[in-house]
Amino acid sequence: MADKVPGSASPAAGKMRRAVVIAVVAVLLVVPASPASASLGAGLQYIIAGVFEPVRQTLAGTFGGPPILGTAFGLVGGTLRGAMMVTRGALELIPVAAKLAPLIPVFL
Repeated sequence: MADKVPGSASPAAGKMRRAVVIAVVAVLLVVPASPASASLGAGLQYIIAGVFEPVRQTLAGTFGGPPILGTAFGLVGGTLRGAMMVTRGALELIPVAAKLAPLIPVFL
């Protein structure tokens, strides 16, 4: 007879644990995020990306276009696109702010 090591699980318990973990992961992947948390993530993503957009477009214009015009057009285009992205991000955050507005007087 083989001696069983204390604290070790049987193979059936390991398979059951694996099945439960797979089921939990599958449910989390299938269930959509709530609209408030989705718009919070999207809004923050647009704001952060909009801040770095002028730098990205300037570098892309410098390396991909004519020497001076590529840099200038990249800077102008990046600034305009960055402003639009920050605006879109702020608009995405409006539903989140509307849900949190009733809680503000509690902290004042």
